[in-house]
Amino acid sequence: MSQTININDLSPEQIQELAKQAKEIEQNRKQKRIKDLKALEDIAAETLPGSMEILREASENLQKAKAKVFTDFEAYLKMKIETMGVKNNQQSHTITVGEESIKLGYRITDGYGENASYGIAMVHKFLESLGKDDNSKRLLGAVMRLLQRNGKGDLDSKKVLELKQIADRDFPDTEFQKGVEIIQEEYKPKLSKWFIEAYYKDNTGVEQSLPLTMTAVDLPKDIDLKFLLPKD
Repeated sequence: MSQTININDLSPEQIQELAKQAKEIEQNRKQKRIKDLKALEDIAAETLPGSMEILREASENLQKAKAKVFTDFEAYLKMKIETMGVKNNQQSHTITVGEESIKLGYRITDGYGENASYGIAMVHKFLESLGKDDNSKRLLGAVMRLLQRNGKGDLDSKKVLELKQIADRDFPDTEFQKGVEIIQEEYKPKLSKWFIEAYYKDNTGVEQSLPLTMTAVDLPKDIDLKFLLPKD
């Protein structure tokens, strides 16, 4: 059990000795921290290159696998489109054999041309011309939420559709409706990425997703990383 020292009971020599000891302890702590930081840098320098090589190889193998699967199914997909009259705007195709399925396709993200800004300006101008009563303020707030851009600076096409419904129902033949129509005409969806998903049924008949990304793959059960989690 540590004993509390009252500094008022010490002599000047004892106080000086305590100050010296405290300074030495602080210096030792700083030196240890410097050594520990250097050790961290050494471990990172030794470990990172090998880990990067493993991840680079995994990425290249995934890229090769993705290209191979799309190439293997090219003839099948062309025949399916021709034989079944599949629309060219169908974004995905699922192929199932027995208990296994592969889904191939592409994803698109919303995008709008530069002229959409004119439509937005027309909507804003119309709203500003309305009175400042509570109903107008609520409408302004709702419209502004629907015209919010995402992190990439694009509008949400679903929200623009909601805006169109409001304009057609409540404000036909107005600058509001015309502005929304301009926005819709400027809709230019962009190809986001080509994707492959794979599924299978396990022994209990439950469909499972085959993990195809580093995030989706589970770690082996014998690897315990609880030390990285917040403490209770």
